[in-house]
Amino acid sequence: MTHTGSTAPIHSRKACVVYDATSGQIRHRHSVVTFVGGWEPSEAQIEADALHALRSLPNPPGGVLHVLHVPHDAIQPGKRYRVDPHNRQLVIHK
Repeated sequence: MTHTGSTAPIHSRKACVVYDATSGQIRHRHSVVTFVGGWEPSEAQIEADALHALRSLPNPPGGVLHVLHVPHDAIQPGKRYRVDPHNRQLVIHK
């Protein structure tokens, strides 16, 4: 049986980015969708999962990495972003 979509109601959508603390370059974007009745992870768990996913890559980035929680829809397709490390805000990369 093949499913092409879900009609289950969504309880929440959360996202974070893992970025280089010096340059603000985003190294990983991590999203979590929780359906109604499902287990909703804490921000700390989302951060841990995001860092684990990034570090499990064949060539994980070095340096000091920080995590910034952002609205799930904050990153629009076709645009490049970075984090302003001083203000800890997501900005469009120029």
